[in-house]
Amino acid sequence: MFRKSFIIFVSMVVLLAACSPVVATEVPVAGPVSLTDGLKRQVELESPAQRIVSLTPATTEILFAIGAGSQVVGRDMFSDYPQAALDVEDIGGSWGEYNSEAIVNLQPDLVIAGGINPPELVASLENLGLTVYFLANPVTLDELYVNLSIIGKLTGHEKEAVDLSTSLDERGNGSPPRTAGAPAR
Repeated sequence: MFRKSFIIFVSMVVLLAACSPVVATEVPVAGPVSLTDGLKRQVELESPAQRIVSLTPATTEILFAIGAGSQVVGRDMFSDYPQAALDVEDIGGSWGEYNSEAIVNLQPDLVIAGGINPPELVASLENLGLTVYFLANPVTLDELYVNLSIIGKLTGHEKEAVDLSTSLDERGNGSPPRTAGAPAR
C-alpha cells in the first residue's frame, strides 16, 4: 500500500513539474560542488556537471524541468518524458541491467542514481572511475524540494530549481480550480 501511494505521489509531483514551463538556459560554469548523497557519501565535482547520465525517470524529468536537459548525455530505458529525453542515448535499466560500457563511453562527469538503484550498482559504477551521486527517494514534499535543490546545485541550475520548487509549492497550496457548475465551498 505504501509503495503504491509513494509511486502515485511521485508521479503526481513529476506531472506537476512537467507542466511548469522552464526555458533552457545557458549552463553556468561555477566553482566546486560538494554534497553528501543519500548513501551518506561526500560527492565532489570540480564544477557543475556538464555531462550527466540519469539512471531514473524521475531524475531525467527533473533535469529537463530545471533546464539541464542539454547536459543529459545518457538516460535509463524508462525515461521517456519529456519528448526530448528520447533523443538522449538509452543506457538500459530494465531490472538493473544497465549497459556499463555505454555509460563509460559517454564520458559523464556525473551519474545520478536514485532509490530504485541498488547501492551495489553505485559501487560498480564508481569502480569504473565514474562519479555517482545517489539521490534518495523523497517521501514528503519537503524532501522533493530538497532533491530539486540538490539537482540544481549539481547542474548549475540552482535558480531554476528554486523557481520550480516555488511553482510547485504555489500550486500545491492554492485552491483547486472550481469546475463549472460545481457549488462553491
